[in-house]
Amino acid sequence: MRIFQFLIDWSEVWALLIPLIVILVYKPKGPFVNWLIGYIILSFILNTAATLMVEYNNLFPIAMSNMGNNIFYNLHSFFMVVFLGWYIVNTRESRYKNILKMLILGYILFVIVNFILWESVFRLSTNHFTAGSIVLLILCFTYFLQLLVSDDNKINWIRHPSFIICVGVCLYLAITFFIFLFFYPLFNNKSESVRSFAQLMMKVYQAAFIVFCILISIGLYKYKKAKETVL
Repeated sequence: MRIFQFLIDWSEVWALLIPLIVILVYKPKGPFVNWLIGYIILSFILNTAATLMVEYNNLFPIAMSNMGNNIFYNLHSFFMVVFLGWYIVNTRESRYKNILKMLILGYILFVIVNFILWESVFRLSTNHFTAGSIVLLILCFTYFLQLLVSDDNKINWIRHPSFIICVGVCLYLAITFFIFLFFYPLFNNKSESVRSFAQLMMKVYQAAFIVFCILISIGLYKYKKAKETVL
């Protein structure tokens, strides 16, 4: 049981080791793949810092009492949207590319304004998570829509790295969107049953993140064999 609990507590760290190992062993290459690699590396650093502060809070008493580890989760969410969003927009040609790039820029501006005027960067921001999820879902749905209307039959997109990565992003967001949207109502509720449900939802989030990392790893692995990555 201790080992199982250890794996759960550190799931947001060791899950990222899967794509990191793929990156180190297979060295995936292709246009805009560096955005994926950059996201994985930054996420590993941020999630490690966040988990260390929780698991060894006695070593960071001042930091945990003054700000906690929420800043790392806010940064992780920001980098996920910007890095993965930029990758999705540029992974294939689209007539809407400039509009989608403006959407990412609008998200960046919203984050700046949100943390200056409304919320503290040291508090888990539901506004930030919600806006980021919506932006990434729009980018993924646009990607899938383009595949449906495309008349290019030269590539099996179902097996293409970018398709697998977009599926991973959509699946992760579909599961976690409402978890973070109702994060504070769940965890601040005094009812024991509601708090137990909140703990269960966090385990669901951790499982979703593991699946997300596995799908990202599969996409990165396929990049070593992909002949064309931008169409």
